[in-house]
Amino acid sequence: MAHQDNLIQAARRDFVCVRLGQMNHVDLARFEFDYDTTWTSFFLDADLNIYSRYGGRDERIPDARMSRESLLHTMSEVLQAHAKIRRASAVDLPRILREETHPAPAKPTSPEDIPLLKDNHQGCVHCHQIQEYRLLQSYLDGKFERRMLFGYPLPERLGLQLDRKSGQQVERLAPDSAAVAAGLKPEDIIGRVNGIPIRSEYDIRWALHRATDDQPVKIVVDRQTLGTKASVELSLTPRGDWRQSDLGWRKSLRSVPLQMGFLGYSLGRDAVQQLGFPEGKSLVKVISLRPPGLGKNLLLQKGDLITSVGGQTGFQTFEQFKSKVLELYRPGDAVELEVLRDGKLLKLKGTMPDWFTEETSVP
Repeated sequence: MAHQDNLIQAARRDFVCVRLGQMNHVDLARFEFDYDTTWTSFFLDADLNIYSRYGGRDERIPDARMSRESLLHTMSEVLQAHAKIRRASAVDLPRILREETHPAPAKPTSPEDIPLLKDNHQGCVHCHQIQEYRLLQSYLDGKFERRMLFGYPLPERLGLQLDRKSGQQVERLAPDSAAVAAGLKPEDIIGRVNGIPIRSEYDIRWALHRATDDQPVKIVVDRQTLGTKASVELSLTPRGDWRQSDLGWRKSLRSVPLQMGFLGYSLGRDAVQQLGFPEGKSLVKVISLRPPGLGKNLLLQKGDLITSVGGQTGFQTFEQFKSKVLELYRPGDAVELEVLRDGKLLKLKGTMPDWFTEETSVP
């Protein structure tokens, strides 16, 4: 898109563009992003101070959370911040840098600082492999937490639907949501989240990713009231499992320390309809069992057709089914499945196993 759009091409003349195709030796502490994503852009100055992150994705097509307009908006906002810093006096410069750029890390880290990656991986390091090795390493070190699976929370989980043309402006709010309770309003422009300057939706998600679960999220918005622009500070208290989202698209899903104990695949539309299910229904067929694990605990059998998990349907792939399990359950919980076996619908129940993996490397 950047090469084909005349406006973006023109805006790029004010930037020096550098493309990184691998993660070897990259400072992960400074260049922190959702490593499962397809593409991410950093806007920074010559001293590597970061003005904004742009990109991000969800379970839809890779660029569903991006747009031509929002990229141009972010580029414009970055240039304004850069100009403000260049105009600053020597006395004011440290303060303005803190206000206009993202927090800098205390010390650098690299992929080679992850022992499993250093010992087991040769050649080019891909983004998703960073997240995979981090999951495996955290399990090996006894530090794995379920929270690690659900990074870069979606604003929608707080009740915020943002305008895709800016990535900052509130388009609408979900009724009875945390965002409504906090006092956010349509057309508010989000300027800061927990002190981090916001110039894209991805900046918001990065700030939410860094937020602690025991503290409200501090949001500063620009709001037009009776023709006057005012800055309003709000306090938002997230609710429930607000970090969760579909993991089925993430390559790092394969490195989650969970023994499923079986493999499966999604039946095609024609096969589903031949079984008498309505169009749009999803079924996962169990093709092999590998005890121990969840499959054994549920007493699954080869050939079972999984129709729902925890009463929920809608998983289109085996990966989305696995994601749904991880969203609904924790180790020790009673997992409930409905399966079609020999023409009969059965309800199965079994315990979610403890976190475990024997893997020490990723492809």
